[in-house]
Amino acid sequence: MPVAVTASVLATGLTACGTVQQLSAAQKVSKAFDKVRDGKAAGFTLSIDATPEQVVAFANSGEHKAGSGLIGSARGGEQPMDEKTAKAISGLSVSVAISADKPLKDIEAFKNAGKGGDAGKNGDLTLDKSVRVSYLLSDRSGTALLEYRQVDATGYLHADAKGLMKLTGEDPSVVDEMRKDLPAELKPLGDVLAGKWVSFDLQSLANQAKESDGKKAAPSAAPTADPELANQLLNSVKDVIGRTVTYEDKGKKDGAEHLWVSAPARQLVDEMYKAVKPLSAKFPKQLGDFPDQAPSDVPDRKIGVDLYLKNGAFSSATFDLAQLADKVEPGVNFPVKLAFSQSAPNVQVPADAVKVTDDQLMDAVLGLATAGAEDGLDPEDLAGGVPDAPTAPPLTDAQLKELAGLGFSEIEARAFNRAGFTFEEIKEIALKDAPAKA
Repeated sequence: MPVAVTASVLATGLTACGTVQQLSAAQKVSKAFDKVRDGKAAGFTLSIDATPEQVVAFANSGEHKAGSGLIGSARGGEQPMDEKTAKAISGLSVSVAISADKPLKDIEAFKNAGKGGDAGKNGDLTLDKSVRVSYLLSDRSGTALLEYRQVDATGYLHADAKGLMKLTGEDPSVVDEMRKDLPAELKPLGDVLAGKWVSFDLQSLANQAKESDGKKAAPSAAPTADPELANQLLNSVKDVIGRTVTYEDKGKKDGAEHLWVSAPARQLVDEMYKAVKPLSAKFPKQLGDFPDQAPSDVPDRKIGVDLYLKNGAFSSATFDLAQLADKVEPGVNFPVKLAFSQSAPNVQVPADAVKVTDDQLMDAVLGLATAGAEDGLDPEDLAGGVPDAPTAPPLTDAQLKELAGLGFSEIEARAFNRAGFTFEEIKEIALKDAPAKA
């Protein structure tokens, strides 16, 4: 959806610009992205289109920002990229599938996107039973490494832990070590490491959150946008884009219309900053301070993206990350691709998912947080559970009631208690946390 909004703004911005060819190309883009919202389903896949050879050349060129993102992590900072790691990175993709009982543009969460207040049923897209969503990370062979689904207000999670270890260059046997001797409170983690689907009730968690919020001081108001300010901001952005972005119709390629959308990167960023800065004083305070200056590391050259349309609808976009390098070396490319389909499959409930109760989920999260706070999250921490976790007297009904008044739900309080926290310790945490939640 952000892609669709951005493209529509880009296209609208050209109503003030030059040639008939440019305006025609911009209109094609605008209409193509409008079709995204008209369907009842949408599928987006962001993939690394670079070959293993291109990954190696890009990672070892020394001209991009070393040590950042997946490429930097895989390189180990300044270490040269090896062929094995490059093959693992090449073809990685993240897919998002959305299906609904009505056109996406008619779903409250999408209609209210960007507005203050509630967005969607019960104020949360995850609770809208008319919408089903899946997120999938897969490798070049299509093997699912990590997947999350939301169906009927229930969340489902599945992971190929050993596959993820291989991706990061770690020994897959570490997964087996992590599973050994996991304490009972980390059973859901053990199920995930074993490759099982696990499920949890999002509605129940939302109800717990609402109940907890109701017993705390009133939360800060959500940031809201002044309609007039939003209009001024949109007009300023459109004006900049209309003067800096160009659209070029490249004809047809593989049965799709090919458009090249480009702009001088530093000029675009500088002018966008100058246009938005005067309006920033009116931004909601919750958004924080606006930067004192525009980013200085934007390359001073024209960069662009290839857009492809089929039957008047957005089909795919390809962007070469090498364009953002400090210096572009001849022959070095790192293409990434965003593909779209309106025929995304219905998101289904996975079979044989292991249900995780609210108590188990809270225990697992608390156990991981406690273990991670010791010496960092590693196999030894997980294998031993919460190191030297002391026992604590069970909480009484009166103590639970008192903690509830301080904003700790019964599930939260019992989870802390099982982790070894006494009533007084939990109460101290609740009192310290209260001002931050107010």
